[in-house]
Amino acid sequence: MVCSVTVGVCLPAISAVPRAPADAGPKDATAAGLIAIAQRQLEARNYSAAITYATQASSKKSVIEDYSEWIRAQAEYAVRNYEEVSRSVTRIFNQAPLSPFVGSAAALATRASLDNDKPKDGLELIRKYYEQIPRPQRDLLLARCFQATGDLPQAAEYYQRVYYGYPTAKEAADAADALVEVKKSLGDAYPPVMPSAMLERAQKLFEAKKAAAAKLELAAAIPQLGGAERDLARVRLGVADFLSKNTAAAFQYLSALKVDDPEADAERLNYVVQSARKLDRHANVKPFLNDLEKSHPTSLWRMSTLILVADQARTDNDRAMALGLYQACATTFGKEEKAGWCQWQVTFDAYKRDASDAYDLLRAFLHQYPGSQDANDALYFLGRLNERKGDFASARACYERLTGIFPNTYYAVLARQRLDDVNVKAATATPAVAEFLMGIDWPGSPEFPSFVPGSLAQSRIDRARLLQLAGLDDLAESEVKFGGRNDGEQENVYALELARMAAARGEKDQAIRYIKSYAPDYLYMPLDQAPVEFWQLAFPIPFRQSIEQYSRAEGLDPFVVAALIRQESEFNAKVVSHANAYGLMQLLPATGRELSRRLRLGRFSTAQLLVADRNVRLGTYFFHNLLNSYDGQIEIALASYNAGPGRANVWRTWGPFREQAEFIEAVPFHETRGYIQIVLRNADVYRRLYSGRLPDVPEYHPKPAPKTKPKRRQHAR
Repeated sequence: MVCSVTVGVCLPAISAVPRAPADAGPKDATAAGLIAIAQRQLEARNYSAAITYATQASSKKSVIEDYSEWIRAQAEYAVRNYEEVSRSVTRIFNQAPLSPFVGSAAALATRASLDNDKPKDGLELIRKYYEQIPRPQRDLLLARCFQATGDLPQAAEYYQRVYYGYPTAKEAADAADALVEVKKSLGDAYPPVMPSAMLERAQKLFEAKKAAAAKLELAAAIPQLGGAERDLARVRLGVADFLSKNTAAAFQYLSALKVDDPEADAERLNYVVQSARKLDRHANVKPFLNDLEKSHPTSLWRMSTLILVADQARTDNDRAMALGLYQACATTFGKEEKAGWCQWQVTFDAYKRDASDAYDLLRAFLHQYPGSQDANDALYFLGRLNERKGDFASARACYERLTGIFPNTYYAVLARQRLDDVNVKAATATPAVAEFLMGIDWPGSPEFPSFVPGSLAQSRIDRARLLQLAGLDDLAESEVKFGGRNDGEQENVYALELARMAAARGEKDQAIRYIKSYAPDYLYMPLDQAPVEFWQLAFPIPFRQSIEQYSRAEGLDPFVVAALIRQESEFNAKVVSHANAYGLMQLLPATGRELSRRLRLGRFSTAQLLVADRNVRLGTYFFHNLLNSYDGQIEIALASYNAGPGRANVWRTWGPFREQAEFIEAVPFHETRGYIQIVLRNADVYRRLYSGRLPDVPEYHPKPAPKTKPKRRQHAR
């Protein structure tokens, strides 16, 4: 250790610093160690020491110099050395690749300019780096600069942007205080607030689940509004009651309200219907649906209302009403993406009944909605219909197209199984079938990305690993996150690196979330388009010993249990849901207590559900009992697990079902229908990754990395 008497801390010797990435030199490793010490001193508010060590780190001219300069800039600002702040941030701006601190550094330097009574410098700086500073911080700083330079109308405009556009942000309170002062100074010259801004503020409060605050905002705004804006605000007073669970008040108010603007009136009717449903006044719904059809036939509020009421009728097993509403939706709003759901319900009903037009409806659905989430469903059932006709060649073509376009879906799993059928396997696709499938405007097949880091991604990863080696794990992850959000390429590489970081510290659940967040289209990739490591991070099996032990004891497939856990908790053993479900398999305390009693596990406490081994033991026993009660029909057992046995028991009577895929399509709850498919899809992936000594997936052949080089960002506005 090399110790400093001046500040009373010790710097690790070079030999004590963990080995840096292969192409990093000793100066980089030394700089990383110095940055770690500087960061600790900054957090301890030992600003002089932080400046000393950050300056030493910067002198090494390492690849992570911007980190030392950011620490130094913060420390210099704290001791009011504003000129030094400017010098440090300039070096950050010149960093290649683009530093994660550009926006923060520009904001800090702007505050330094304001504190140093140089608002024009601050104004120039924030204009130059405006896009890199997050909102609403940048608008508040810009307003402060305008105010300090005497441009009060511009200051008022930007303070209003903050106050009305970001009502729940901490900057909104500062903007409100500043607006009082600016309005007093400007008097009659104060720029009026646009009606759209008032409505935007209320809408943002709605989105933040602050309906009561939104109602107050609307009530204050209405006297200042006119025309369509006033009508909309009056309607949304009732919406505020509905969202605050004052449903009876909302129904009474909105039912009696008269407004002139057509869209405001359509929204009013939509919420009247929602309120009536909540109050179980289904008889009240039809007149309002008729009003919507008569007065606002093409309003998207009518489409939303039709889907809402049709879905409820489907839940009530009122087939006639549901189909009528779905048909009205599909006929009127056929070009809207959401109308695809309506058309699918009409189409699947025809398929299930073996209606004479089922074949044509399935083909028409694929032509009209090839990008729909239900396109893979339609392809599968078209294949099954062709099989029933004895047209195995057409069936094979459907299944092959399905597995090619939608490789990681439940219906792709079923399609692969059908392709193994002796009749389908022996068939040869005919030109007519190929022509039909080629004529569909399928979603563009993505260019599956390379997982070999290009120079830009590699530079990010090298920087992050240096920070990791210095113990700065949070900063290391922030570096990779910044690259994933801002570099504009190879998001999959950043997702993989972030997942590795999380898994290395034992947070397999966070690894899954990183892949979902930074590579959101990962499930469109066939398994041979990414390294096995990527898939195993996306589909891990923590607690594998417990899962396998208790699954086998209960006669369950351990891969189904792993798949269920991934969907329920992402393997976070300590998670508690908003519904008070606990742990890996999301068991309610009352359920856990009853299961523990049956298994004679001794005294039960809710905390036991947060112990992975105990949760899996209880959860597998619970799922085993469900599966037995449904004669081993896993789709119904999963429906029961997600939505409760009462509902599942009702839905299973809605048959007969020729196969369990038809039962899934009959499930009226969107969440449960998706849940069953996801768990069974997950189980298939787990089986392919883990069932043998080696993964049962095609070999991955790495693609060449892109040739993009790190560039300094050119700032312009």
